Order: sequence, then C-alpha cells, then structure tokens
Amino acid sequence: MTREAVRAGFEEFVADIVDTAYDEFDVVAVLRGESGTSGRLLNRLLKNSRRLDQRVVRPELRAYRRQVLDQFEPVLAYAADGESDFEEYRDRIRDADVYLDHLRPSVRGDRRRTIEQAQLDRQRRLAEAARPLVESPESDFWAAAVDALDRDHARDLVQTHFTFTDPLREDPDAYVFETEIEPGDVFGGPLAARLPSVTVEYTDEVMRVLERAEETVVERALSELDRRFDRD
Repeated sequence: MTREAVRAGFEEFVADIVDTAYDEFDVVAVLRGESGTSGRLLNRLLKNSRRLDQRVVRPELRAYRRQVLDQFEPVLAYAADGESDFEEYRDRIRDADVYLDHLRPSVRGDRRRTIEQAQLDRQRRLAEAARPLVESPESDFWAAAVDALDRDHARDLVQTHFTFTDPLREDPDAYVFETEIEPGDVFGGPLAARLPSVTVEYTDEVMRVLERAEETVVERALSELDRRFDRD
C-alpha cells in the first residue's frame, strides 16, 4: 500500500471528525463564557453568531484539521522508512505536533517535557501500528487493513492509534485554543472598524465537540471494519 493511500485513509477519518465537530460547535456558548468581553460588544457578536460561525468558527476548525494532517506527515514518513531509528524523525514530529503548538505558556519545565515525551511516544506507536498498512500490496485503506492485520489489531489501530484527542482528556488544563476576532470581519460597515479586536478562548468547547465527534466517528469506522472482515 502506498503512503498516499494511508494518508487518504487518515485524511478521511480526520475530516469526518472535524465535520462532525463543526455540526456540534456552539459559538453562543463560547461567547457567553467570555467575561472579558464588554456587554455591548458581546451582544452584537451574539446577534451575528451565524456570520461569526462562517468567518471564525469554520476557518478555525479547518485550520485545526490541516494541523492534524500536517502532523501526520512526518509520522507517515517514519512508518514508511523501515531502516531509520525514530530519533532521526523526533524533531520533525515534535515540531509538527498540533497539541504541543497549543500548550499554554504556563506549561513549562518538567511538566512540558513530560507532555512532549508522551506525545512523541504516541506518534511513534501510531507509526509502528500503521507500518503494516504501508507495506501491504493493497491500494485501498480498508482492504490493506484486512490484508495486513487481524480483526483485533485493526480495531486497535482505529480505537487507540488513529484517535487524536487523547491529550485533551489526559491533560485538559494544559492546552489553550483561542482566536482573535476582528469586529469588522463580523459586522461590516464603517463603524465596525473602530471596535477593538477581541481574543476569545474556545478551549472547553473544542474539547467537548472533538471528543464527542471522535467517539461517533470511531464507532462508524469500527462498523465499517467489521463489515469488511465479515465479508472476507
């Protein structure tokens, strides 16, 4: 199986999670939790929540999806490289990691090093679990899973290694997701340009929707996996 086919399978999985998360995302709940935003501006943002969704929420989740896919690239490169040691890919994998990029500035010292090492170990295990798929002669992701793995190992690949919200569950207070809203992008009109930009944190909401979406998509993937194994 080619790297491109493995990548396509992972991209489909990630896209499904992010699309499901977008459907669940509650921008109103995020704004109502913003105590630092002035009441007048908050009211205007709430009244324009649909435009805010289009101009802010959707682009933010798209960017997150792109980051997750980008972090998979060096992992996939290591999976396809049967000759090199993980240490040769360590820096590339660390620098591309989406969650290390979203660590709160207050996470430092031993705690940061512990989280970083846990992430590197997680990515190494993902690469090693995906390696049989890369080496399979099948060109379809699910066909390769059936060809290269038994049912239990294929289920473990989906449930344990393809999931990517584990860090949020393990250290929920270590990460921050926030964005800067320019009122002019949301409201339009000449007066909006005079309004100050607002930094909004949406960590709790993104954790909620991603974890719920991942559970939903994993169940769908496991059903498809069982269907493929039962057919063969």
